[in-house]
Amino acid sequence: MRFKKSLIVLLYIGMLLGCMGIVWLVGYLAGEGPGREHSTKEWTQESESGTPPETWVPATPSDWEESRETEGNDAESGDSQKTGETEGSGDRTGGLGQRPGQAQNKPQEVPEPEPYIPPALMLASDLHYMSRATHDGGKEFWQMMTRDDGKVSIYSEEIVDALVEEAVRTRPSALVLTGDITLNGERISHQALAGKLQKVQDAGIPVLVIPGNHDINNHHAATYFGETRQGAEYLPDGEAFLEIYHSFGYDQAASRDPASLSYVYHLDDTHWMMMLDSCQYEEVSQVNGRIRTETLEWMEDQLELAREQQAVVVPVAHHNLLSESRMYKTECTMENHQQVIRLLERYELPLYVSGHLHAQRIKKHKEAPGVEEAAYGITEIVLSPYAIPPCQYGYLAWQEDGTMAFETRQADVARLAAERGMEDPFLLNFQQEAPEFMKGMIQDQVKKTVHGVPDDLKERMTRLYAEVYYDYCAGNGVEWGDVKNTSGYTLWQRVAPDNKYVGEMGEMVADVEKEQKRWEWEGAAENPPENPPEMPVRE
Repeated sequence: MRFKKSLIVLLYIGMLLGCMGIVWLVGYLAGEGPGREHSTKEWTQESESGTPPETWVPATPSDWEESRETEGNDAESGDSQKTGETEGSGDRTGGLGQRPGQAQNKPQEVPEPEPYIPPALMLASDLHYMSRATHDGGKEFWQMMTRDDGKVSIYSEEIVDALVEEAVRTRPSALVLTGDITLNGERISHQALAGKLQKVQDAGIPVLVIPGNHDINNHHAATYFGETRQGAEYLPDGEAFLEIYHSFGYDQAASRDPASLSYVYHLDDTHWMMMLDSCQYEEVSQVNGRIRTETLEWMEDQLELAREQQAVVVPVAHHNLLSESRMYKTECTMENHQQVIRLLERYELPLYVSGHLHAQRIKKHKEAPGVEEAAYGITEIVLSPYAIPPCQYGYLAWQEDGTMAFETRQADVARLAAERGMEDPFLLNFQQEAPEFMKGMIQDQVKKTVHGVPDDLKERMTRLYAEVYYDYCAGNGVEWGDVKNTSGYTLWQRVAPDNKYVGEMGEMVADVEKEQKRWEWEGAAENPPENPPEMPVRE
């Protein structure tokens, strides 16, 4: 009897275990077996924080079918189901029966890449900026200005402000200043100019600066108040220059030369600016320029790196690379210019940009007389002095096919004056008034060398010289025949044929027989266009 009872108990236990096994098997087939729980449960609304919820909502086979139908309808209609939204539940899932966080098969919006725009540069040289804090516009100041070479220093603030606002308005890839950025290196002018340039950088436009021979250790720095000229504080060395201008190219440089204030700045991956310090200012500022031996070695390393990375390099310095003037045969060309030419041409650079000469020039290097014009040689663009009317700067732009084009542009000082509500008629008509003002200063200087001639005849003679000088500085084309046929030139030949200004007119005209204001380079284009596109103004 006891045996029968035990057998019945074992039978009941066996039946109970069998029922449990069937339940487990059903659950396994429904997706709740080991290792599959995450594929058949949904996150509840409490799981938004990314931590596992306490409550699981099981999915049924019908849910799988509904999920497939929903995804298919979405794909056909092009509508994307919002992640985590199920009707009436508010659950944030990847769709019914979908793993938490699993992406749906829905179209993704890919943002359009911004079109590549090749770099474009504003280039200005010889600003010779003079802060209004250095003078009162009095007698001593006017004597200094009228003895100078045509700078309109009385309006130095306005013409530099016009350049700054032009950069902000047209938005070049960079504003590049090639030295002699102050009149004579006065610290107060350097500090004020840096404040103006900061406005350009605040607008998102890089400013690249190098010094000129006027900017560092210049003992001619002065202030002018009343009838007194007094020496002013100047920057004693390159470190002082760097202290003021470190944020204008130096801090952003890809490489800096340890031996000078030279550096390389990347406009983009394939367009590099090589900003070269060609000045000599260790003991005192010198007029002549020279590239240091250590700097040449650094340049070669950078040019080799550019060749490896297939980047175009444009070197910029204050002093001239080529002999550009018949009037100034030695003062402006670098002392070791032949050595620099050989280095740059070894890497087949197309262009070198400078200033210093106070005249707009474009000249291609020829290894020897008689070399064909089409033969390779580096071209130098010498920028006209921004401080002298017509107060123009250069605009250099690359095209998508790799070509380059350069032209000169005039800063719109009149626009600045009108926008600021100024009432000075000179500034409101600057484009007409400034050239006449400059020519008048030059005439007065020349008149002092002409004697025994009635004033009306002297006026014709000196006016001719001033006109030629203006065109020489601006890079306007002048034909010698047109000059010789004037009554002014006839008078020069009759009354003062040996005057130095007669010889200078001949030299200046020989330098600008052709206009010097435009240049194009097609060397990088496989099929250069016959008519290059008009250079843009990035307003």
